[in-house]
Amino acid sequence: MMHCGDPPLFDLTNNNTIRMFQMLIAFNEMYTIIHRHLCLFVCIFGAFLNFIHCIVLSRRSMRIYTINALLWQMAVFDALTMTSYAIYIMRFRLIDDENSIGYSYYWLIFLIGHVTASIALHTGSLYLSVIMAYIRWISLDRLDAKWMNHTAIRYIFVYTCLFLTLISIPTILVHQIVPVSEVFGTNDTQYAGLYTVQLDETDINGCKIFRLNLWITGIMFKGLPCGLLLLFTIALIIKLYEVSEKRRLLRGETSISCASANASDRNVLIGIDQQARRKKAISVDKTTSMLIIMLLIFLITELPQGLLAILSAIYPTHVQTFIYVYLGELLDLLSLINCLTSFTLYSLMSSTYRSTALSLFCRHRNTKKKKRTSQQTFNSLKLLLT
Repeated sequence: MMHCGDPPLFDLTNNNTIRMFQMLIAFNEMYTIIHRHLCLFVCIFGAFLNFIHCIVLSRRSMRIYTINALLWQMAVFDALTMTSYAIYIMRFRLIDDENSIGYSYYWLIFLIGHVTASIALHTGSLYLSVIMAYIRWISLDRLDAKWMNHTAIRYIFVYTCLFLTLISIPTILVHQIVPVSEVFGTNDTQYAGLYTVQLDETDINGCKIFRLNLWITGIMFKGLPCGLLLLFTIALIIKLYEVSEKRRLLRGETSISCASANASDRNVLIGIDQQARRKKAISVDKTTSMLIIMLLIFLITELPQGLLAILSAIYPTHVQTFIYVYLGELLDLLSLINCLTSFTLYSLMSSTYRSTALSLFCRHRNTKKKKRTSQQTFNSLKLLLT
């Protein structure tokens, strides 16, 4: 850990503080045993589900909707995050644990790339969820908004990737790969070809880039998207309430207009109008409710991490040494579970999604069923003719 002369966050002479750290140490010793196996399962299972999610959302009946196009982009980010983390777990936590002396140069390039990419990709999912919330918010008033077309969605994807690449540069610069023999100050041949990763502690870059990276991580990667998520979640809930009130008033106006119709046509008009409005309302409410639930899950799991990241920029030594060391793995697991949110909610709440998935992956079964039905119809006709 790099020491940059930052003020202390905890009073290390306080008995309550000492007991809290003892509890964190005990928790970490218990959880770290199962973390690698649990995360590997979540990553492999989650990458597979997000791959299925991408296939379903790419169907013509699904991709015509703007929200589905953004969900497809999120699924790509989430699948890449889980794939990268699965490789990291297998190579650095199962084949060799974190106490290994060193690794080959190319594996450490992958390690730095994994750390940078996994943070950036997960942050990309957060920003895309913010954009989804904004588009849903304006679409409840205007269906002809400029964001409601696929050309805009392509630009969103490109600009999001460029933005994430730009703010990830300090994360790469703050790390450097050095030979293990240089760290130990020896020319022993047993360390030949082994390297390790250290923070850049040169006088020119040192703490400046390190602290800049912490501030970018705290604000741009966590704080800003969490704040926007909170804002648009509240805005969506308010807008959904306003739309429900307008719908209730419209139903009242419809009843008045139907009252002036002929008695024979009145029931038919009321029934048709109410059925059409009910179907449209259910469709709108389901999509908005699904998005609100997704945003709330993101907030519950990401907002504490955002606050912790900002604290890390102010008090880097204590937060990195006494919090991230013991809770970092648990925070990683929460982020990985977030990568399953979109698929889980959509498959549970969208009948269109389920029917599209069934038509894709149960095609052989449906074909056999149609053939069996056709054969039964043919046999019935044959019996009637005879």
